[in-house]
Amino acid sequence: MDTTPQQRFDPATGQRLASPGGADPMDQPAAKTLFFGALQQQPIVPRLVVIKGEGGDGNTYHLHGVTTIIGRSTGEITFVEDPFLSPQHAKFTSQNGRLFVQDLGSANGVFLRIKKPTPLRDSATMLVGEQLLRLDRRPFSDGAPSPEGTYFYGSPRPAGTFRVVQCLAGRVEGRVPTAEGPTLSIGREGNTLHFPDDRFISGHHARLDASSDGEEVILTDTGSRNGTFIRIDGAQELFHGDYLFVGQQLLRVEIA
Repeated sequence: MDTTPQQRFDPATGQRLASPGGADPMDQPAAKTLFFGALQQQPIVPRLVVIKGEGGDGNTYHLHGVTTIIGRSTGEITFVEDPFLSPQHAKFTSQNGRLFVQDLGSANGVFLRIKKPTPLRDSATMLVGEQLLRLDRRPFSDGAPSPEGTYFYGSPRPAGTFRVVQCLAGRVEGRVPTAEGPTLSIGREGNTLHFPDDRFISGHHARLDASSDGEEVILTDTGSRNGTFIRIDGAQELFHGDYLFVGQQLLRVEIA
């Protein structure tokens, strides 16, 4: 059915009459088309979302300032009940829609979840489940005898080129497994280094591989549920969807 308004005319004068509802729609000014350039651009405000123990979202912190400090007792965001946070722990810097984080010399560091295979330097620290691990790439000693020519007792030397040190609470070392050839796997069962009682570790969680030339060791998350984290060194740029451990706080980065 045609719903176009019908025009009405005065039979005596032939002039067009106004529509029954008031002003003639033909006399209404045409709506103006707005250009995209006329829209107000809203500033980007990064956010940090605290992830609760059961995986849901907790408090959300909007980083309105250029810099935001997180700590146990000092800064714009504080977690006074977290004993693993230093008083002033990390600094977030927002620049032109980009976000950076920097460790402020804290005791326990800032850990970033990896998204792809990542080369590690010697002594790099990783979080796998509840396990704090350190990469050790130092070469073995040459096994030379004493000055008198006596060789020392010892277990057979492994063929692997690197080791992983388990860092226990209180700054003491736990297990120190060596790579099986070029690879060391980490998980809850059936791995070079396994933690059957760690409920946050997947069956096959992560893997370390020596490069073919032996110059690098690559860390890969092998599809774990809770991710694999490395301790950052210096200023690190963050992106939407990144996850961080700061003390015991798991934070999700949102930049929208």
